Amino acid sequence: MIRRLLVGLLLLVIAGAAYWWFIGRENGAPDVEPTTPPASVSMPGIPADAFEMTVESVHDGDTLRARVATPNAVVGDLESTRVRLLGIDTPETSPELDCWAAEATAKLTSLVPVASTIWVAPDAEVHDQYGRTLLYVWTPDGRFVNGELVAQGDARVEVYSPNRTQEALLRSLEAAAVAASAGQWGACG
Repeated sequence: MIRRLLVGLLLLVIAGAAYWWFIGRENGAPDVEPTTPPASVSMPGIPADAFEMTVESVHDGDTLRARVATPNAVVGDLESTRVRLLGIDTPETSPELDCWAAEATAKLTSLVPVASTIWVAPDAEVHDQYGRTLLYVWTPDGRFVNGELVAQGDARVEVYSPNRTQEALLRSLEAAAVAASAGQWGACG
């Protein structure tokens, strides 16, 4: 039942984006750069169970290092933690630089610069097979970083069960980014 509802919502968002792209623009709708998520999509705010971390470095467009001020059930020590942003994947920086990898890394760096505070929250599984801590990330002013990267075409959706909390949102953002040829969708063939 819920899956059908989510699929229906996703189809509605895709249809709306397609309508705007093929018909709305012909009727005088402004051709806007996709620098913010579509107005029809509501980004999640910082959840009540989120906790603060301080960014130490950005590795690439979907991985960074950060440190908690206070250990908790998710990050149990004060050591540097490798954080992998949940639900997304960006072009690789190594062994070779993929198309849009530098831009995706620059975008993440601009959203969460070194020494900045971020708010993070886990989903069902906290670690991946590489030992990275899997988290959704927000800026202190409430911007959902994972979603913004997808909406701007810097990331694509990559979801691994059981971490599916934001899947419907991320897929709708990706559909709009693809339709608008945003970021990698317009630059990489």
